[in-house]
Amino acid sequence: MAQEITIQKLVDTFNVGRYQIDAWISRGYLVPQNDCERGKARIFTMRDAIALGVIADFARLGFEPARVAPHITNLHGVADGDALLVIYEGPIRISSQDDAAFMDSDIPAPASKIISPQRLPELATDPEVRSFSVVNLNDIERRITKALGSD
Repeated sequence: MAQEITIQKLVDTFNVGRYQIDAWISRGYLVPQNDCERGKARIFTMRDAIALGVIADFARLGFEPARVAPHITNLHGVADGDALLVIYEGPIRISSQDDAAFMDSDIPAPASKIISPQRLPELATDPEVRSFSVVNLNDIERRITKALGSD
């Protein structure tokens, strides 16, 4: 049986207060997969815990959770091997072809993608990327797994 991920485990793992987690949930930044039953503690899934870790790590980097929330919806199905979630700004290509037209604006909307660490230099040297920030999804998962094993 898989070990339950409680809010206290998340508090301990990510050094974020219980009230902060509840606030992120109530504001819709984190939408847990399990419903909260009245009178019972909410049980979080691994996907919920990773999403919370992403919000917490980006918040420590100065990102508002409201700006991070749209980028955590695709965290499921991360492939084996190290994976980085990158939030970046730059022109948005209309298609994935290298020579495709792109939309550019003075204030581009942030985009995100999950990449392997080996692809980080491509992003860093892409002349169309204005700025980016990265969190390591596998490190977040390792912290959760370590916390679950410490019972």
